[in-house]
Amino acid sequence: MEAPQDAPSAAPAEEPRRAPDDWWQRLADAPWGADLFQTLRRIESRNAHLPRLGEAQRPQDEPLRLAQEASLTFAPSALTGVVFDANTPPRLVQRVFGLLGPNGPLPIHLTEHARERVMHHADPTLLRFLDMLGHRFGLLFYRAWSQAQPVVGLDRPDDTRYARWLGSLFGIGAEPFLGRDALGDFPKLHFTGRLARSVRDADGLQAWITAQFGVPVQVDQWQGHWMSLARDERTRLSKRQGQGLGRGAVTGERVWDVQHKFRIVIGPLPWESYARFLPDGEALGALQALVRQYVGFEFEWDLKLILRREDIPAMQLATGRGRPRSGAGALGRSAWMNGYRRAGDADDLVIDVERTLRPARKAAHDMATV
Repeated sequence: MEAPQDAPSAAPAEEPRRAPDDWWQRLADAPWGADLFQTLRRIESRNAHLPRLGEAQRPQDEPLRLAQEASLTFAPSALTGVVFDANTPPRLVQRVFGLLGPNGPLPIHLTEHARERVMHHADPTLLRFLDMLGHRFGLLFYRAWSQAQPVVGLDRPDDTRYARWLGSLFGIGAEPFLGRDALGDFPKLHFTGRLARSVRDADGLQAWITAQFGVPVQVDQWQGHWMSLARDERTRLSKRQGQGLGRGAVTGERVWDVQHKFRIVIGPLPWESYARFLPDGEALGALQALVRQYVGFEFEWDLKLILRREDIPAMQLATGRGRPRSGAGALGRSAWMNGYRRAGDADDLVIDVERTLRPARKAAHDMATV
């Protein structure tokens, strides 16, 4: 008999992803080679337009029916067959969970009676009635198993409970806080243990960047920098007492500070990895989002990139005949005068990431609102 398509849904919003046409038939030909939970897991992931197994409120929203074989023997395999009926979902016959059999809760004579009615009278009424109850219990049994398996939730990443549970520990458990930056949510969930702590240390930031981008990283703390003073915070001549240099008064519009800035040093890197962290590279936005998530906006920071000596590109005037190496040609970033004569790595590029990416982000926002 031909294998049916997945069960229809009352209101599928989009074209669902379907299992291969011959998948049900292959399962029916060799059911003993499949595991019950893995089979249900595949059916659930292939019917993403339907509720998860065990959570549907209507039978028509379930892509299969669980059934039990009325047998007095101990099960040699988890599955024993697949039954295809017209206009109904496939019936998966299993021996793992049910009311009948030597391991079932009902008296053994009821199993004998149900088996006798099916074999000698072709009357599956009692068996189908018990399947109606066992189907729901079986799906709830699977639901209890799958909720304790983080990997199973990733079969349908738009509806994974573990992501919500872990994200709630550090503030991204609700829908409005998901997918808000270039980093993505799963790298953050991987470091839930560090993000859930109220104390953020340099070792944690270094470990996260290393794991995320696979590059050598060092975090240098206590970087000196000039902090600009707001106009109403600048010192003015007045008749009031108590303003002394070094105590409550400063000269000029800025003050030197070493407590509120750190530097991320990445390298030495090969050219391909180095180019990813340049202002037009794809990794710089993700790095900015990572630092913001871990540190917040309390501290200033910058990025120092180090290019390996052997990967320093030779600088030459363009002739129009060839195409220069991608990203090469910007003095101080990807090209150096007499770079081939350098004795060591190119380590003189420091990028103020926040100020560098702010104009690009504003331009993208303006284009999106046009």
